[in-house]
Amino acid sequence: MKILLLGEFSAFHSNLKEGLLSQGHEVIIASSGDGWKKINSDLKIGTNREGILGKLESLINIIKVLPRLKGYDVVQFIDPVLFPKFLGINKSIVKFIFRNNKKTFLVAAGATSKISVIADFSQNRFKYPQLYQQIKKINPDMWSQTQKGRHYNTFFLENINGVIPIMHEYAQGFRDINYPKLCPTIPIPMNIETIKYKENIIKDKIVFFHGLNREGMKGTPLISKAMKKLEETYPNEVMCIIDGRMPLEKYLSFLETVNVVIDQAYSVSVGVNGVYNLAMGKVVVGGGETEFLNEFNLSESPLLPIKPDVENIYQQLEWLVKNKNEITNMGLESRKFSEAFHDYKKVASQYIEAWNKY
Repeated sequence: MKILLLGEFSAFHSNLKEGLLSQGHEVIIASSGDGWKKINSDLKIGTNREGILGKLESLINIIKVLPRLKGYDVVQFIDPVLFPKFLGINKSIVKFIFRNNKKTFLVAAGATSKISVIADFSQNRFKYPQLYQQIKKINPDMWSQTQKGRHYNTFFLENINGVIPIMHEYAQGFRDINYPKLCPTIPIPMNIETIKYKENIIKDKIVFFHGLNREGMKGTPLISKAMKKLEETYPNEVMCIIDGRMPLEKYLSFLETVNVVIDQAYSVSVGVNGVYNLAMGKVVVGGGETEFLNEFNLSESPLLPIKPDVENIYQQLEWLVKNKNEITNMGLESRKFSEAFHDYKKVASQYIEAWNKY
């Protein structure tokens, strides 16, 4: 099968590509590198520059790669708007892709400001409305909920073959509207063979870490307060670090020094960052709630759920301090879970099944 993966999100498509290649498929990724994460791709679309120069560079890159965006059995979008919206450029290119390829799919993996169905669910029916409020702060116009955005989304969803969600938050909105092309939710792929597992051993102190990336959406202000309180209460037992915006390779190297990762406070599931941490054998705090378990028909997971409340987060972190002898085994369970549930080859097979069925 000849496959084009359009766009990137925390190396999601890179990990999926490796799983597909292992099964003998021909795979090309076209992306801008996902901003400061600097993730490699086969074809460069878009740009990380701002302003007029950025628009110009983006157009030049698109013109260069356009002839190579056709002739595939499957094209998968990471979100429905990957090209400049001005002058109707994005819609024109998307129409070109629809005409010149056999099947097209959308991965529902965030993109709330671009996908109307997800935005509506996040605003009106998701259990943590704070998430939508934080996204709105970053995207005050919320294009996905403008008339133009809704019109484009209707066009896009009518013309693709299917939507493949990666978690409950991105599946439920499509279920609520009875979207007829909704595929089964598929876990996040991770090439665990390239991620080193080291036994999660506590050295002088328990190292707690929270990564800076989309701070409001992750609940960073709440997590920061809980971490500060923990450090004040247990100064000789814990070290709390908040840092971020590192290229992916540097980030993964840094994580080797960490015992516990507080991922995010407004999610019931686990995202790409959390899966990286699970694969490395870290204790992951955040996600793993009932909705996540039900979405994938799981009875349990190694994730430690938290609520978007400083005291609740603090209590969960304090429990780890008081039960620090459990951390090594909890880290091993994290690794086992990632191997069983997020293995890139197993997940790639699920994508092939969905692409063939829909």
